Amino acid sequence: MEGDAGARRLNPTDEQDSLDQPLTDPTDTPSEQDDAPVEGYRESDVTPRRAEKLGRGWVASIAAVLLLAAAGVGVGGYLALKSHDQSEALARAENEAVAAAKDCVAATQAPDTAIMSASQAKIINCSTGDFGAQAALYSGVLADAYQAGNVKVQVTEMRTAVEGHNDDGTVDVMVAMRIKVSNLEVSDQEQGYRLRAQMAPEDGTYKISKLEQVTS
Repeated sequence: MEGDAGARRLNPTDEQDSLDQPLTDPTDTPSEQDDAPVEGYRESDVTPRRAEKLGRGWVASIAAVLLLAAAGVGVGGYLALKSHDQSEALARAENEAVAAAKDCVAATQAPDTAIMSASQAKIINCSTGDFGAQAALYSGVLADAYQAGNVKVQVTEMRTAVEGHNDDGTVDVMVAMRIKVSNLEVSDQEQGYRLRAQMAPEDGTYKISKLEQVTS
């Protein structure tokens, strides 16, 4: 018995071993093993809790700023595109109005009686509105004057420019020209004058709705 007791004292027991292990300090930092995910644990289970730490008001503010920024870009792009389209449409309208004004005003300056009939038809086709009501009479008087005076006309210069746009869609075109006139009394008499042609859109083209001489 004594021998067993002595052996037990010389050889440490398991209980003694456990007493010799250092005690765990409750203030120690958890190890990486402590941070390992537990079986059945999902990160999504705690994500909402982390989002709540940001504050619902702060998150809503970010969303509002992003929404306004996106809306601003969209509206700005739309307005820029619309402005570009309007500028192109305005340029096309001006070019068409100027081309029609030159063609129609040139018809009022027929070179001679030989092509007067063609000029009369051109004047009528180029007219609308107030000028349309006068076109037939104007072309008839012009033909009589050419025949009576044996008139010959040569256009030596013609310049055109858009003078303005009106609310009804018409375009005012200034036509400046110089001509040489020959008749029974004079030969190659040079004259210069300006006409204001109000061009109105009709049937896919522009026609003269008003035609008046500008004296100043």
